Amino acid sequence: MAEVHYGVVQVGDRWTIIGDQLRFGAYRNRHEAERAAVRLAEQATGLGLPVRMHLQDETGQLHRPTLLS
Repeated sequence: MAEVHYGVVQVGDRWTIIGDQLRFGAYRNRHEAERAAVRLAEQATGLGLPVRMHLQDETGQLHRPTLLS
């Protein structure tokens, strides 16, 4: 089964959502970007697709992905 991967990363002074062939939004803080990414992921999980969410913290560390179902 296919998986969808989304990430929330900092680009300059903004946070953005990335994925396969996707770069979406310019949020003022990580929390806003994460909420938007979860809403986006809910669309895929509603179709039965598993989503792995990759989150970067304020120090630039990219953490292990979380499986959303």
